[in-house]
Amino acid sequence: MNKKAFTLIEVIIAISLLSIVIVTVLKIKENNFSNINKLNEINTNAQFLGIASSRLNINEDINKHFYMNEILEVKNNDFNKILKNTKVYVKSKIVNTSKIENKIINTIKTNYKIENKISTDIFTFKIEDN
Repeated sequence: MNKKAFTLIEVIIAISLLSIVIVTVLKIKENNFSNINKLNEINTNAQFLGIASSRLNINEDINKHFYMNEILEVKNNDFNKILKNTKVYVKSKIVNTSKIENKIINTIKTNYKIENKISTDIFTFKIEDN
């Protein structure tokens, strides 16, 4: 007996296996897109924190927030909307004071944070005459 056609069970099994493979591939692709979007958001927020830390000159204890459009002026309206919605929290405090000869050295720790997404600490030193 020569077999020239597939049986119904063979076709159902093949379709089931193909559908499992396709669903798996689509799920992997979806996860990759969400990971790429998260990395892009982290990178953008890190760049915003870099801009904020370079533009704001903080030498004393503060605890306040800024919107990025207050720190950076751009002419692109679409980008300006993003800046208006990005709030940077800045908290600064003197963590150490040292006296060397006739100089007072203050170590200032400044924390820059964008909501609960990303934050960074920057240490600066302020030297004053005694």
